[in-house]
Amino acid sequence: MKTTALFIILLFGLTAYTQGQSENPTETISYSESELIAFLDSIGQLNPDAWIKELTFEVDSVLYNQTTLNHELTESDFEKLKKAIKAYARDEIMIDIDFAKRIFPKLEVTEFVEYNSKKVPIEFYSFDENEEDFKEFAIIIGYADGLCWNNDVYFFYNKKIIAKHSIFHRYGLELEHFKDENNKTVIFYRVNYGSGSGIWWHQYNFYQYNKDQLIPILTEIQNINLQFPWSIRAYWIESEIVNTKPLQLKFVYSNQFYDGYEIKVSWDFPTIDFINDSTIVTYRIDAESGKFIPAFNGTKLNKNKLLSYFLADNESLFVNAHYDLFKSKLNENETVMREAILNYLNNLKNTLKTDN
Repeated sequence: MKTTALFIILLFGLTAYTQGQSENPTETISYSESELIAFLDSIGQLNPDAWIKELTFEVDSVLYNQTTLNHELTESDFEKLKKAIKAYARDEIMIDIDFAKRIFPKLEVTEFVEYNSKKVPIEFYSFDENEEDFKEFAIIIGYADGLCWNNDVYFFYNKKIIAKHSIFHRYGLELEHFKDENNKTVIFYRVNYGSGSGIWWHQYNFYQYNKDQLIPILTEIQNINLQFPWSIRAYWIESEIVNTKPLQLKFVYSNQFYDGYEIKVSWDFPTIDFINDSTIVTYRIDAESGKFIPAFNGTKLNKNKLLSYFLADNESLFVNAHYDLFKSKLNENETVMREAILNYLNNLKNTLKTDN
């Protein structure tokens, strides 16, 4: 995860995000309206499965590839850990480095974590109604307030460590939890996949306590932003948990096109809203898979539309997922919107270098 996160930071934070841009804007070809409509129709008829597989690979690999453990502390070590937690303020716990290495499997001690070469700072998060039950809880290694961009987190069930998660958050780690409809504990946290000027991407990852197992059950968009001039469209999406029984996320999202065929490096594009909306999606635990499954019926989103907000090469999926909206807007014959759509398709066709 560290390597992946660093790569994305370099890609999105230190270089201009050029998705959707021709290598040389002065060579942009102006296609006819009929050519652009044919281009739109051709994308609308494509099977999106290959795009979906590619876009979901990274977030699924992070969700499912955290470390599962079965490491039971001795009674004396467990009591010593609890004593240390109770002795300090919740966010200022220090334990001996030798003790930390003994009780935490695969512990990586960095200079951020190591304190005067003798102490390791940890933070304690309880998921129990009574914090002193020490039944379902987590220990964060290092500082979770943003001093460390990445934290290792050990999840406990009683005195057994059942999982270790390496979480790249960059701006601070916040572990949250709730009881699902089956009264099982669900924990979730935000993962950072990229940050930069006018660019960022955060996902919520959800896991469920199932006795002495921590099961991955959902990854979903928390907040994604991409603004001009890094792309041929600007977009924003943010989710908020509005209910937990059942789990419901409210999504607020927008997509904007700009005027003009050529992309110029400017923050001041004249823009028009192609999409500006919100909707609530309900997620329920599927009895067979044990995962949260979204119920998109009656909402304004679906899986493909959500994936079209990922910071990736997803313009073709965006068009494919919103094909009916493109056709509807073009048929309305509203001049400003129509020109903005055709300009967008023209830039996309130049980018993809196709002759549809």
